[in-house]
Amino acid sequence: MDQHNTHGASAEDMAKAHVVDLEAQEKYGVKFLTYWLDYEGGVANCLVEAAHPDAVNRAHAAAHGNLAGRIIPVENDEVLSFLGRTKDPGGIISEPATRTIVFTDMVDSTARLDELGDEAAMETMREHNRIVRRLLDDHRGRLVKNTGDGFMLVFDSTSDAIRFSISFQQELTRYSLDNPLNAVRVRIGINAGEPVSEDGDLYGMAVNVAARLCDRAGTGEILTSAAVAGLTMGKGFKFSDAGEIQLKGVSRPFLAHRIEFTSGGETSP
Repeated sequence: MDQHNTHGASAEDMAKAHVVDLEAQEKYGVKFLTYWLDYEGGVANCLVEAAHPDAVNRAHAAAHGNLAGRIIPVENDEVLSFLGRTKDPGGIISEPATRTIVFTDMVDSTARLDELGDEAAMETMREHNRIVRRLLDDHRGRLVKNTGDGFMLVFDSTSDAIRFSISFQQELTRYSLDNPLNAVRVRIGINAGEPVSEDGDLYGMAVNVAARLCDRAGTGEILTSAAVAGLTMGKGFKFSDAGEIQLKGVSRPFLAHRIEFTSGGETSP
């Protein structure tokens, strides 16, 4: 696997570079299997079969001149562990290795079901779900799965994940003010990392930490890891220290951050 600095390059530029790599590969005895882009990080990764690392950059030099800054030997099962696959019908994997995982959870959903009755509770749940799906489209997120009282979501952009979460809390606040008998409150946890992808689901410690942060968040609160705060430094989001918390399944205390926002109106950058 090789890595290129792609700051300033467009997705179209990368697609064209991949095509000319494919045209040059046979001459240099390499095989470019796929590539994927980390847009925010400004890095492109090529997955290549080659007898020797030097052959990879010789092919790149002949094709377009953009040499790899790093070439990392990887085994096929290692590739599967972080990509979940090695090929794509279009020859491109557009998901970055690092993704941001968001868990949402409706607070006191069982009590609300008992209080409202089945029909009213289901209408409340449907409105909750409609808001989630609309905001996902607005913020380029993907639904991974329904967790019963909430959702597991994934975003390529950490900033998009935060904007979604703030907007979701704000929309639910407005809905609850307009519908006090059917008020909906959620807690949200966010983490960023390199999850393992398999059969459309995500696994690994990055996912577990996001879920545990959601468990520890208060009503109407968004808790994040330090990784999330670091990745969005300078983006205009406001974090406060939520202290060290012990997460189930994590050996050491974990520093959590709380996203500060107002319950109504636009506050996200």
